[in-house]
Amino acid sequence: MAFQTTTLPVLIASPGDTTRERKAVEEAILSWNSDRTRAAKVHLLPLRWELDATSELGRGTAQEVINRQFADEADIVIGIFYSQLGQPTADAPSGTAEEIQRTIARGAAASVYFSSAPLDQNQLDIDQFQRLQTFREKLQEQGLVGTFESAEDLKAQVRSFLERATHHLTSGTEDEADSADASPTPLAVLRCEYLYDREARTDSKGRISYRSARQRLQVSNLGSGPADRLRIEVEPVGGGESPIVLDARNDSAGLAVERLLDHTHVDFPLALTMGTAPQAKLALTWEEAGEKFSEVQSIRWM
Repeated sequence: MAFQTTTLPVLIASPGDTTRERKAVEEAILSWNSDRTRAAKVHLLPLRWELDATSELGRGTAQEVINRQFADEADIVIGIFYSQLGQPTADAPSGTAEEIQRTIARGAAASVYFSSAPLDQNQLDIDQFQRLQTFREKLQEQGLVGTFESAEDLKAQVRSFLERATHHLTSGTEDEADSADASPTPLAVLRCEYLYDREARTDSKGRISYRSARQRLQVSNLGSGPADRLRIEVEPVGGGESPIVLDARNDSAGLAVERLLDHTHVDFPLALTMGTAPQAKLALTWEEAGEKFSEVQSIRWM
């Protein structure tokens, strides 16, 4: 059934040495859409200049075109830096720096992350790295910057930031968001995934085949606070049955976890049969400091 949503453009701003990190941020945006768009009536549109920019000639420099098409249109900007700052522009230390500064100046929701992973000094551009550190120091004067150790760490932090940013952008003014009548924002950010390991088998002729082994529903908390008394009810979609959950925590209220701490996950071992429905709706309910929260996520088993 069709439904209306509010679209919020999200600019992923970073220099050229962050290919893997840019992909992780886009995955975080898409996972938020998968889990939250239907309930929140909000759709996040990832913007990457190398994929989405359209050619314009005679209307300024390349950076001015990028600013016009992306930096000046995005409601949310996520900046990522690894070891380089990028090439200077007429108005900023680099194109990425200019995009971030422009979005901050006009009040867009912004979050910037710097890698804390070890760098290979043999491949390090010292000038780029020093310029990056200078920019970081100036940025820290404007607020809190983030650090990440890996692409997966970055993905989790971005997912948590998106929850706060979308709530702020769609709930009215800051005063309204802070009022007693405003709906509280959960600190927990829950993500359900169907995971399985592949087991290799070799037949008598030396041919290798694979089968699924150790199938499980993994529930992760990517947020900044615990989810207490978490319950998950599984409803098959499209006919068929729910998978068999091989876990003692499967009770009459559904799958149960007394407390799921932030940045942790829990696995529910599964057994899928021929009658298992290929898809399901997962109704999640949990508590935080006495407040009750709920959301619905969709999942495909096979």
